[in-house]
Amino acid sequence: MWLYFSEEKDIRSNLCIVAHQLHLIHWNSTLFGSIDEAVGKPHGIAIIALFVQIGKEHVGLKAVTEILQDIQYKGKSKTIPCFNPNTLLPDPLLRDYWVYEGSLTIPPCSEGVTWILFRYPLTISQLQIEEFRRLRTHVKGAELVEGCDGILGDNFRPTQPLSDRVIRAAFQ
Repeated sequence: MWLYFSEEKDIRSNLCIVAHQLHLIHWNSTLFGSIDEAVGKPHGIAIIALFVQIGKEHVGLKAVTEILQDIQYKGKSKTIPCFNPNTLLPDPLLRDYWVYEGSLTIPPCSEGVTWILFRYPLTISQLQIEEFRRLRTHVKGAELVEGCDGILGDNFRPTQPLSDRVIRAAFQ
């Protein structure tokens, strides 16, 4: 799961202006033995993308936000017991989406990614966003590069050209 957010409160895309996006990353375990093996291969990676809007607390995300203080710094990890990622998806009646073949949003930015972009946003609370904003880009106690405060933010890739990509809508 990757969460992208802007310090400036918006990410400009061709579809709309949003402040945050949540990506649920999947790899094809039928064809590949690991996510590293699947990267850059046809049918290797699928990413479910959700725009995020601020509103009421999202109960399904609470299992994640409650452990963020334990993994605030780079290199930390923690298992989330009984987490069901389906709770992050929109209500079944609001599952309109677009599909296209694209690339990863982080290096190596490999092609071969099937993107599923939901039309309706995920609503989470401002407090939940703030929990993510407490994450740091460095190991605890590390000396920071001058001009870098270590706060995770503006961690999104600029919009890329559409090229000859075909976008299909799963709704009318």
